[in-house]
Amino acid sequence: MRICGVGDNVVDRYFNQKLMFPGGNAVNFAVHAQRSGMQAAYIGVIGTDSDGDLIRSSLQAEGVELKRLRVKEGPNAFATVHMDNDGNNRVWGLCEKGVSIFQLDGADLEYLEGFDLAHTGETSRLDSQIPAIRERVAISFDFSDRSLDYAADVLPHVKVAAFSRSGATDDEVKRVLDFAVSAGVELVTVTQGAKGATVCHKGNVLFAPAVPVDAVDTLGAGDAFLSRLVCRVLTGAPLREAASDGAQYAAHICGTRGAFGHARPVTREIPA
Repeated sequence: MRICGVGDNVVDRYFNQKLMFPGGNAVNFAVHAQRSGMQAAYIGVIGTDSDGDLIRSSLQAEGVELKRLRVKEGPNAFATVHMDNDGNNRVWGLCEKGVSIFQLDGADLEYLEGFDLAHTGETSRLDSQIPAIRERVAISFDFSDRSLDYAADVLPHVKVAAFSRSGATDDEVKRVLDFAVSAGVELVTVTQGAKGATVCHKGNVLFAPAVPVDAVDTLGAGDAFLSRLVCRVLTGAPLREAASDGAQYAAHICGTRGAFGHARPVTREIPA
């Protein structure tokens, strides 16, 4: 099965540790899909700086296909992360999109016809192209903590919808699930921070509690859960088994600094 991450990439610069890591929702999803036994690819734009080189080299090391990767003169997208050595109290500092914002061209859309699923999200800013993507391939879309008003126009085009609702009540989670299902979404996930996640597949709803772990870094754990869950469901695993596997994998990622590892020292000053 072939899965393509489409859109954002970012280098997470850890201010306190003076380390940087590859990341971004579309990149993370592709990497975790590849690790889950899928044939994964990534479409996006990287810069000509050392940050862009980190994104490319990390994806190559993970075996992710990069046939439609663009390189554009300028700085790569980055995010500054303030976090103590125990992985707690994460605060975002300066973040820049760099050269990462782009639009899919005809060759990209044709390329997507060779995949079973394309994953993107609200941070990729490709909303206007969602109908064109859907004409070629099924879509997984990460809405993060965006409102249902925002989601309303996108949901009818997607097969998989992911929402982040840390601290939400049961009624709030149910409202998100019902809203997405009524739009025709097949698989919906609502991650609820350290509590776990509620998932719904074709009307079957269950709660997947988070697996207890001495976390080193929780950055990217939600992406890990979603990607592993989706890969398992798409290959026919029962929902409960897929959700449990996703939770276990997310816990494993919490033991890795960065979204999926590949640390590189930062040799220049990191802006706060």
